[in-house]
Amino acid sequence: MIPRALALLVCTTALAQQPLPANYQTILDNKDLLVIRVHYGPHEFVPMHDHSAYPTVYVYLNDSGEVRIDHEPPNAFSVTRPPTHTGAFRIAPGMKERHSITNLSELPSDFLRVELKRIPPTDLKHVTRGEVPSPLEPGTHTEFTDPALRIDRIVCPPTIPCEAASAPRSLLVAITPLTTQISAGKHDLHPGDVQWIVPNTETHLSPSAQTLRIELLYPE
Repeated sequence: MIPRALALLVCTTALAQQPLPANYQTILDNKDLLVIRVHYGPHEFVPMHDHSAYPTVYVYLNDSGEVRIDHEPPNAFSVTRPPTHTGAFRIAPGMKERHSITNLSELPSDFLRVELKRIPPTDLKHVTRGEVPSPLEPGTHTEFTDPALRIDRIVCPPTIPCEAASAPRSLLVAITPLTTQISAGKHDLHPGDVQWIVPNTETHLSPSAQTLRIELLYPE
């Protein structure tokens, strides 16, 4: 017979290791980042599930409607995420969550969760939202920066490639279809695809490309 304390430990560990619903698909996992692609169908309900306590950058991949997030008792509360816009982002401080999801809209909701595994604990204490500039101007535009993290929006001119200048460790997130050119060759990216860029890598983007570049500025 298993002692009660051991049984509780086994039960708790099993709960902690429960996989996320199929709405969440891991597309990159390294020592710095966990990148999960998320899809909620129109009016879809996603049952209760857990998320890590890592600070997270959300990158929105489509124009969507409202989504309700219902947190589990005993401290139950609900929040409604407002409609999102393609290419916008939100930075959230770390907070372990257990919640269900209800898409309140006839539109799907597609986005990335970029979970920051090693960001310094003194960083990212407040929610920050990054809206899509209008009009979009070609060039590299810094839309968030602090000592540990920088987010740039890179927009290439419509007729010529542009350079994603060498930077610290960074993640490129494709907002539009594009091709990257690095020393190892070319990579075709669809919206929502990502590419991990190591330091001192010269990277060129195809004409009309739009990306977000999430740069990690803390030491390795």
